[in-house]
Order: sequence, then C-alpha cells, then structure tokens
Amino acid sequence: MVNLTGRNIDILRIIVEEYLETWDVLGSKSLLKKYDLWVSPATVRNDMAILEKLELVYQPYNSAWRLPTTKWLRAFISYLMQVTPDHFLEEKTSDKKTDNIKNLNDFIHKITFELAKNTNEISFFIVEEDAILNYSWTANFLKKNYKRMWEEVFNVIKMLEDKENFTQFIKQVPISPWINVFIWEENVTPYLKDYTIILKPVIINWKVGYIWIIWWLMMNYSFNISAVRGII
Repeated sequence: MVNLTGRNIDILRIIVEEYLETWDVLGSKSLLKKYDLWVSPATVRNDMAILEKLELVYQPYNSAWRLPTTKWLRAFISYLMQVTPDHFLEEKTSDKKTDNIKNLNDFIHKITFELAKNTNEISFFIVEEDAILNYSWTANFLKKNYKRMWEEVFNVIKMLEDKENFTQFIKQVPISPWINVFIWEENVTPYLKDYTIILKPVIINWKVGYIWIIWWLMMNYSFNISAVRGII
C-alpha cells in the first residue's frame, strides 16, 4: 500500500481548491509558481503519478493536467463535514421553534429564502406529508449564471418544474439524520446527476421535512455545509 506524504496531501488539496474555484487546475510549473512547495516540476509530476495510481486524480486526455476524481472529492467533502463549524445565519438554532408553527407555509418560505440569500444558491424545503415544496433564489441564480451556463439553464428550469423528481430523490438515496452531501453520480435522478446537493432532514410540526441547496460541483462547501446545518 502506498503511503501519502505531506506534500502529496498538499498537492491534492491545491488541485481540489483550484478545481472548485476555477473548474480547472494548474500545470506543474504554474502550480509551483503560485504555491511555494520548494520542489521541481518533475517531483510534482511524480507525485501526480502516485495520486493517479491511487485513483485520487485522473488525466482526462493525453498531455492534460490531472483533475480530482469523485473518490477524492468525496473524501474532501466528508472531511469538511466533520471539521466545519456551525454557521448560524440570523438567529440561533434553538430560537427557531419547529413543533407548533401556526403558518407552516410562511415559516418554510422564510427559512428557504434566508438560506438561499446567505449561500447564493437555489434553496429548497420539502414536507412531503403536506405536499409542500418551496424553493427560492431562482431569478438571482439565473441572472448570475446564465452567460456561462448557456443551455444548462434549461436543465435547471426543467429540474425546478419536475417536483416529482425531488420526492423520488429523497426516497432513493440513503439519508443520515444530520447533514448530507451528494455529488455527481450519487444524485440518482436524471436532472440532478450533474449537481451537488447539501441536504438536512428536519422535524417540523412533528413531520419530517428536508431543507437543501443545490448547484454544480463548484461551491463554497465549508460555508454551505455549515449554513445548511445551522439554518434550522
């Protein structure tokens, strides 16, 4: 078994952070110019070969730089789920009483809007038992992203219109009672397979509901995980 060195892990972290921020990664020379690793490009390439053998990075085509695999992204996100502190947006969690809400729709709309506003991602709230599906921030989301999304905008709209897919997704994936992050092929429904979902089950008026945000792989995972965890 190959043991990773501290430098291997540093390079992995850099690859993921660059990828999530820019949807691209640096070549060995550019990486060394931007990050002070104190090694040669040849050493970095040897490190990358080790990481590729462990299926933590892959080469999409000949002469291309390496990209992180789902295996490594899953490990990276799972790590963040353990170490990211709670982020309370406007009120303490304990101040949001969820066992005797008079107007459920207004409460859900407020929470969904609050989460979307703070994360700048599309936010959802589902209470299947009451046939409630509320989502927020679609106009802001499309305004921010339509120039670089092109036809993908239509997939987002189809996703929003197909309410059945959301409830089916909840039924098909294993969900922990705390915080859940689903990436890429872990999202089993067709309109969701290219996205990341951060989801948390909640008990509201003694019924199970789910609050979540969704976007492509690139997002601020540390902040968004804590925001979903702390919103209610």
